[in-house]
Amino acid sequence: MSNRALAFSAERLLQNLQSLPPVNSYVVGFSGGADSTALLHALVEIRDALGVPVSAVHVNHGINSEADAWQELCENFCRLHQVELTSLKIKLTNRSGKGLEAEARHLRYEAISSLLNTADCLLTGHHADDQAETMLLNLMRGSGVEGLTAMPDSRPFGEGFLQRPLLSFKNSALKDYLLKNGLKWAEDPSNQYLNHDRNFMRHEVIPLLERRWPEVSQRLLLTQEAMTDARLLTESLADEYLDSNLGHPYVLRITPQCVANTAMLKLVVRHWVKQSGTPGVPAYKLGTFCTQVQKAVSGQNISLQWEGWLLRWYRNHLWLQPDSAIAPCPSVYWPAGQAEIDLGNDIGKMVLKTAPLMDDTPETASSFFPDGEFWVGARAGLEENTILAGGMHKRLKNLFQSAAIPPWLRDSIPLCKLDDELVAVGDWCFNERFAAWLSGNSASLNWRPHNPLLRYIRKQQHRVNQ
Repeated sequence: MSNRALAFSAERLLQNLQSLPPVNSYVVGFSGGADSTALLHALVEIRDALGVPVSAVHVNHGINSEADAWQELCENFCRLHQVELTSLKIKLTNRSGKGLEAEARHLRYEAISSLLNTADCLLTGHHADDQAETMLLNLMRGSGVEGLTAMPDSRPFGEGFLQRPLLSFKNSALKDYLLKNGLKWAEDPSNQYLNHDRNFMRHEVIPLLERRWPEVSQRLLLTQEAMTDARLLTESLADEYLDSNLGHPYVLRITPQCVANTAMLKLVVRHWVKQSGTPGVPAYKLGTFCTQVQKAVSGQNISLQWEGWLLRWYRNHLWLQPDSAIAPCPSVYWPAGQAEIDLGNDIGKMVLKTAPLMDDTPETASSFFPDGEFWVGARAGLEENTILAGGMHKRLKNLFQSAAIPPWLRDSIPLCKLDDELVAVGDWCFNERFAAWLSGNSASLNWRPHNPLLRYIRKQQHRVNQ
């Protein structure tokens, strides 16, 4: 392995960009530091060869006393090189509890993402040293294959992409380029603070490793490539499982074979959660949850909560939802002649009308209505919890169990009662007398929930009862 670092040049940047997915425009995340300055300058040099617009965005976090001076430096650079610059200011509150640096990164990406149109590309100045630091930090956090792949050179980002074309170059190569071209850059003094894990890794750990194993960054790059191959293989395995068992983006069937295989169970859950766009589950929490699932007995309540999300186990299925509770169905009187009744943000509405009912059909007032007082509510408001269907009185609890509706969602299922008699469960189980009334009036009772899990339950019950 050669100890000579790869020299950085505009031509080599062009080669790297041409190897990545094509885009409609490039937007450089421009902090004014050495990495982003080298990237933006080289991009200007090859602007004509790219054939797409080049611009920059600077985010002023206001953390450092020099923040406004750095913004002015970026504005002057872009003015000199005729690059359009968007400057954004964000206010940090550390409400996430993860520290100002983590919050700054999250808000920075969130703000920049809103600027991108379809197939636009954010370019960042992450380099080989950043990649090595990320791998070692993830190793210290106990990350698996995915963490050890560190940063990909391209990934989806908002409506477009985030690309890192400098991952094959060391920081020293970028600074050599800046000095060769007589360019100035800003130095953030916080990069020297050893109380930050990344700075400790950069200034203490990696130099020590390099004294023993020169070119640690290049050596770790080989490991990163091997981990990427391994990740792609495991992801294809997880994708194959999800293709066969994912009934809904938030409902996953877990086969007995998967339950018995701890590694497979963890892989499937991690990959599913990632595809759902939720934060990754901490490894120790996922391990404990999978062990509980393997030891679960029928009816046992098992759940996993993290970063605003909740994962629950019921009858060989995992249910994923925000950790805020889904509202129970309110008790609402349904006035005669009214075509629909609103039940709130989660529950949606119930619709009663004649003629074939489609989900996009505009509602009109009904000229018919069942005689008596008509109410919609949850099971908690019912004194009588049985319904006469199929010639038998069926208990609500048994109906919910046979329909595989999880206990924590049952209070959100709208129940219709007429003169204190339960006549409908959702819009798939009707009291015989009420079903005859619907048929005799060519009428339809239709539930239109807003919550995705409730929509899934309704769809499943209609499929079963067809």
